[in-house]
Amino acid sequence: MAGGDTDGATGAFAAPLVRLTLFVAGLAVLAGLAALAGRASGIDVDDATAPGHETLSAPSSGVGNGLSDSSAGLRLALGPTNLSAGTPAQLRLQITDENGSAVTDLDETHDEPPLHLILVRRDLTGYQHLHPVRSGDGFRVELILPRAGIWRAYADFEIGGEKVVLGRDLVVPGRFTPQSLATPAHSATTAGYRVQITSGELRAGAEQTVSFDVRRGSQPVKLEPYLGAEGHLVAIREDDLAYLHVHPLESSAPGVAFDAEFAEPGRYALFLQFKHAGRVQTAPFTIEVTR
Repeated sequence: MAGGDTDGATGAFAAPLVRLTLFVAGLAVLAGLAALAGRASGIDVDDATAPGHETLSAPSSGVGNGLSDSSAGLRLALGPTNLSAGTPAQLRLQITDENGSAVTDLDETHDEPPLHLILVRRDLTGYQHLHPVRSGDGFRVELILPRAGIWRAYADFEIGGEKVVLGRDLVVPGRFTPQSLATPAHSATTAGYRVQITSGELRAGAEQTVSFDVRRGSQPVKLEPYLGAEGHLVAIREDDLAYLHVHPLESSAPGVAFDAEFAEPGRYALFLQFKHAGRVQTAPFTIEVTR
């Protein structure tokens, strides 16, 4: 009986121990599955398990792509946000920090203004590139939005050597019919100039050179400096209106070339701005960026 009692006691003790072991193992499996799920979703899960070391870090969300009015601890405030089609208006802008205090120490050079304001309707028509001037602890700019619709405003600036792009919508009430983005093409004409993209297929996720040949008639033109560069290139993705603004490579003549990295595949509207004969021209393109 004593042996039987001992065996029973051992069995009674072992059963909870087995259940505890299985419970701990189950937790480990769940933790592993959670980590895999987190990595699959693009969230890195720190493997450290000591108290105080559990961290979740979101992947880069494309700081500077204009999809939000806040990024890098900064926020864009602007107004008025409701404007009338074809009517001159004054837009006021301010960059604030996490505490709501105005940020005024934007990077500034002799050749470029501290703040670029890019405006485009959400169907990617009506492109404008403006330069607000300082006003108190913010900026102001005169503008006219010619047609009804929802317009995206991108505030593009640098601070501490880092580019930041913040975006907000402006509403122009009225009836409008959204236009479809043009078919992808590597050539465009504007004001008597013919502009050709001379680089090959563009792929997402890698830096590559986008080159342009600019001609008037059959003759290549010598581009004049525009804001300290031979040209400016803005790309906006059709699907989500993600924004990219790049400056040209040095000594890219004839024509003009840019190093650009398109984060995602899809259709993009490109707006190349260049200066010749004292006037700034804008050549629009639609391109397809492959995976």
